[in-house]
Parts: sequence; C-alpha cells; structure tokens
Amino acid sequence: MIPRPLPARWMNLLAVNDDLPAALVALARQCPVEPETLPGEDHPVLTPEIAQRLSRFAHLTQTFRTWWPGDETLANGTPAPALALPPLEVLERALESLEAWRHDAQPLIDRHQTLRALEADHLVLADLAAALGASRPDPARLATDPATSLALTGRVFALPLDAPPPRLGNDILAREATGTKNRFLLVVGPIASMAPVHDAVTASNGRALAIPTDWTGSGAAFLPLLRKRMHAGRDELREIERELTRMGQHHNVALRLREVARIQWFFSAIRNVAAGDAFSHLGGWVGADVEAGSLNRLLERSGVRALATVTDETPTTPPMLLVNPWWAKPFELFPTLLGAPGANEVDPSRLLAFVAPLLFGFMFGDLGQGLVIAAAGYALRHKLAASWLLVTGGIAAACFGLLFGSFFCSEAILPALWLHPTSHPLTVLGTPLILGVSLVLTGMGFRARGAFWNHEGHHWLRHEGGVPILYLGLLLAFFSPVGWYLAAIGLGWFVVGNGLEAPRSLPARLAHLLESLMQLGVNTLSFARVGAFALAHAGLSQAVITLADLTGGGLAGTIILVVGNLLILSLEGLVVSVQTTRLILFEFFVRFLRGDGRPFRPLPPPPE
Repeated sequence: MIPRPLPARWMNLLAVNDDLPAALVALARQCPVEPETLPGEDHPVLTPEIAQRLSRFAHLTQTFRTWWPGDETLANGTPAPALALPPLEVLERALESLEAWRHDAQPLIDRHQTLRALEADHLVLADLAAALGASRPDPARLATDPATSLALTGRVFALPLDAPPPRLGNDILAREATGTKNRFLLVVGPIASMAPVHDAVTASNGRALAIPTDWTGSGAAFLPLLRKRMHAGRDELREIERELTRMGQHHNVALRLREVARIQWFFSAIRNVAAGDAFSHLGGWVGADVEAGSLNRLLERSGVRALATVTDETPTTPPMLLVNPWWAKPFELFPTLLGAPGANEVDPSRLLAFVAPLLFGFMFGDLGQGLVIAAAGYALRHKLAASWLLVTGGIAAACFGLLFGSFFCSEAILPALWLHPTSHPLTVLGTPLILGVSLVLTGMGFRARGAFWNHEGHHWLRHEGGVPILYLGLLLAFFSPVGWYLAAIGLGWFVVGNGLEAPRSLPARLAHLLESLMQLGVNTLSFARVGAFALAHAGLSQAVITLADLTGGGLAGTIILVVGNLLILSLEGLVVSVQTTRLILFEFFVRFLRGDGRPFRPLPPPPE
C-alpha cells in the first residue's frame, strides 16, 4: 500500500479555569498537542495580575539566576510541582519563597562577591611576589616612609603581558617585573604626577594594586603568607556556597522554580481561549491515532478537573502527520524540506529509506570509510537528529566498498566483488541511470496515485496517462525498435486524450509535452552524476595511495594515508551528501510533491 499523510484529529478540552494550565501540561507531557485558537476565542489567559508577577519573577531571575540551587538539591520525597492550582496562586507562592530566600541570602552573596574579588587580587599579588623573588616592593615601603611621603609616593601597577607599555613622565622612576600572567610596574614619583601615570596604565588595560601593609619583606618571604590567606578565602567561599544550598532547600527554591517554569511554558503556548465564569475551552490538534479515552485517563491520573473529546470533524484544515515505522522516520526530513505533503500526496519517506543510502553509498563506496561514517552516526545518535542517515549511508558505502574492492582508499587489500570503478568507467556511469529511470517513473506513478486520491484520476489519464509510456518508449528505442512502437502508443494516447477534451489547445499541449520530455531527459541524465562522483572518489583514493607509495612507506606513508582518508571523509562526504539531497529534491520530488500541506507543529514538552 502506498503511504500517504494522515490528518490530525481535532481535540476539544474543557477544563475548570484554574486547572487549564495543569491540563495542558498533563496532555503535552504524554502526547503531541498543537493548540489552535479559533475565531471568537478572545479571552486572554495572561491577565494583568499574572503578567505583573511574571515580570517580578523575570527581574529576580536576571539578578539571582546564578545563585539559585538546581534540581540536584531536591531531597528525596520532595512533593511534585504544583499542577492543579491557579496560576496566580502558584506565582504568588513562588515569589514569596524567592523573596524570603533573597532576604536571607543577600548578605552571603555580597560576602561571596567580595571574597571573589579579593581572591582575584590575591592571585595577582602572588604573581607579583613570585616575580620579585628576593626583592621587595620598594614603592610600598617608600609610601610609608615619613621622611619622603610628604613629597613622593610609590605605586604598583599590573598590566596584561601583551599590553603596550604606558608612557611615563620624566619625573617618574619605574621598575618592571614580569610574572606568569601579568607585567608589573613599580613606580616612584611626585604625588602630583601619579594621576597621569594612573590614566596611562588604565589606557593600557592595567590597574593599580593595593599592597598589603604587612608586606615588609621580600616577595619570596611574603608568598607563603599570601597563599595561606588564599586558602582561607577559598574555605570561606565553599562554606558560603554550602550555606546558600541549605537556604535554597529551606525555602524550596528548586521546587518553586519548577512550578514557575511550567506556568511560563503554558503562557508562552496559549494566548487566548474561550472562557466563562467557571470553565475554559481550548481546541487543538492531536495525533491521528489518539482517542479521547486515553486523554481523559491522563487527565484523571494528573488530578485535574478537565474533559477531552476527539473528533474527525475539524473546524479548519487539519495539519498533516507523516506516519512511518521507526526506520523510516529519520527520512521524513527530505519531504519536509519542501513543506508538509498534502492530504492527497504520497509520503515517500519509506522509499527514501532505501534510495538515499543507495545513492550515497554508490558515490562513496569504501568499506573502511563507510564503517567510520556508520560508527560516527551511531556515536552521535543521542546528539544528532540525522544520525540514522549517517548510519544507513555508512553501511551502504561499506557494502559498495565490498563491491568495488576499496578499503581505506586501497584496492589491493580486498578483491572486488563486482568491479573496480576506474577500470570500468562506462559501467559505473551508466548503472545509476537505471536507478534514475526507475525513480522518474516512480515519481510519475506517485503523481497518478495522488490524482486518484484527489478524485482527478480521469483527468490524469486523459492528459498525462500517455507520458510515462512515451518516456519509457523513447528510452527503450536506444536498445530496441520495440521502443518506437511503445513511444507511438504513448504519443497517440496523449494526442487523443487532450484532443478530445480541447482540440484547439492541442498544439499548445504538444509544445508543453515537448518541454516536459526535455525536463525528463535532464532529470534522467542528472543521475549520471552518481557514477561521476563514484569515479571521482575512486580517483581521489588512488591519488592518496600513489602519494603514500612515493614516500616508500613507513611513517610518512602512514601519515599520508591517514590524512588523505580524513580529507576524503570530511570534504567528499559533505559533497556527496549535498548531491544525494539535490537528486532527491530536484529530480525525484519534482515529479509529484508540491508540499502544500499544513505541517503539524506540536508544543515542546513541558519542563519536568
């Protein structure tokens, strides 16, 4: 049976006003749901009171997001986030907990930030102390010398290693020390001259350092004391962080954040509903196999006061769903590139599960490289949505590698089960044309199937029924005279079918037929590029092997083999993927797929 998209079913959800968010969360967590607002459903769900509290929450989030504890702080036995509560009540309770947490945590946060800044200063001072070694920060001693402090002062500045040196006045004495991460300037000069020095250092992305008053010895002597202070500061930081975690648990911060996240999810998904004094109505779309009983069981288990009904009588044009087995679902990517197939169009995903890997594998025929691509796709299965395309394409490439006798570019390791591409170029170029003819004829058949689904089968038979016969006859005519007879039958079918309906427009239709035949010829010849890329892959592989052999083998030859295979995998793999997609979209889909259906866009899952 030829697969076709299925229309989504219409769902009516009736819920107690306060339970509507919880009802939608319960449904969207278990099955795809696409809400839709109909004319007349103009009651805004986001009231000014709720909007005000969401704004307060957004302000708190901007200031304290980095300080809030995560879900890992939830203790065992923590109650689930509130669902069946009025959104305003949920927000009020969350804001109350967050404000109480902020009141208790603010002194600790301020102290934490102070310690962080002090730790950064200590790191710079430690770099300075290590750079000075046995020397001491003379400017600090000079600044506290009563005999000179009335006229002169000293400063220590830290600059980035790559910062341009600042310009200093003629009355300034400077000494430079270089650390591991900073360059330091120890300067002495008149008090009045220090302001321009400070400005020059700031322009070079530097800053002044505050030298501790108890630094009286050399840098090496002061370094152990400085490290002791750094350890003490880090211990205090860890204790503050533990106390903040305890405060978060005491005020149920993580739980309240979960509750608010679900409220935000609801108001980002729904704008208007039909609402009365006690109940709200929400319409939307669910899967083609969803029944009202399953939805109501979900609502009942969630404890919300709501009732759902599902019907095939839709108020608007339903979105279309592609219903395929698991192995074909990744290939739904190709038809959705042109839009969703319409209700009376064929879903080609199952066929593409075989065609796409076949095209890719023929162009990229190498056993070793194919297994690498398949392994990469399997490794990325949890991170990349199209990973199954890599797995199937890699397996197909490995199979063609066996047929071509190619293993990591070498044709000397494996015997070719079929042929070596460079030894039989015409066969390699011509074989994909058979696949191209098959796909073009399949596309015409899909167009005919769609016409019959759309109750336009008789129109297709009269106007286009003879075109596949004419196309096939012209192709067979290159090999047998029987093709000319078949082409004549197809042409006669076209002339009679179009002439009987509109004799005056027959010349124009014949001109259109000539144009269509030229397009069919171009579509067919385009599949020769599959063989061309197979030859290019084989030629590039031979070039890598030749370069490796010229080195005489050994380490240099191994490096060339590894680098050559990596280049082929990355560059040619991308090119072959693009060519596979192009052939499918512009040579196959053009025959039958318009993509004028409405795509099904379910809500993202609610936050858990």
